[in-house]
Amino acid sequence: MLKQNEQALRKLISSGNGTYGVSIYHFEIKESFEYQSNELFYSASIIKVPIMAAVFAHAMKGKCSLSDKVRVKEEEIVPGDGIIKHLTSSIEWTVQDLIVLMIIESDNTATNILIDLVGQDQINSYMKEWGFNQSHLHHKLQIKAAREPGKMNVVTAHEMNEFLKKIVAGSVVSLNSCKKMIHIMKQQKMNDLLPSLLPEADGVIGMIPNWEFAHKTGYVPGIEHNVGLFYLPGQTYAVSVLSNNVPNRAESRRIMGEIGKLLYQVSCESKT
Repeated sequence: MLKQNEQALRKLISSGNGTYGVSIYHFEIKESFEYQSNELFYSASIIKVPIMAAVFAHAMKGKCSLSDKVRVKEEEIVPGDGIIKHLTSSIEWTVQDLIVLMIIESDNTATNILIDLVGQDQINSYMKEWGFNQSHLHHKLQIKAAREPGKMNVVTAHEMNEFLKKIVAGSVVSLNSCKKMIHIMKQQKMNDLLPSLLPEADGVIGMIPNWEFAHKTGYVPGIEHNVGLFYLPGQTYAVSVLSNNVPNRAESRRIMGEIGKLLYQVSCESKT
């Protein structure tokens, strides 16, 4: 499937003016597509996916519980994405709540609290165990003072996709943890990239949808990412698309949307 559509994928990706790194894996036929997938990109919020897994690992080792409650201090609130910054500081959140907010709302305050909970060095240690050799967490989010000069959070499309493959296999932390992580990513609120051109669910209430996408996005000016697991009719893909030096969001949204549409159409055609 991917090999038959490799030329179309390359033409689509190269149609933009930005720099793209893409890794796609088809689980059922075990085919891969790679395009500049070993290039390093500033991670933006994509780094939150391995941070999520690190919190589950921390809980598995008994160093915290997902039901532990945390009260956010005023000085811990940071700008950017998220809803905690808009709410009263007297609210107590469970660790599970913070994970969900970090992924589906991309909440930066929740992310930094979870980084502190596990520890930056420990998160990087887990990431090494999971095959992240180039990707690295160097700093918390939206705190410039926490950044060492020249050191930024970085990821590659290939390493992110290999990590997603491990999650599908149930080999990150535990089978139950992987199921929970996929469930959380399926609740993602930001769906204007890879799934943006897919048909909306149509039919009776409760009908099994034609597609599902467990994923995470990332954005800062000039950079737009989307990584996740596409569950399509009879087929499953791990997809990681990273970008840099993108002149406008319309370009990255077009290219990523068309990639998602292509995978969906190939899946539908294979059923006929």
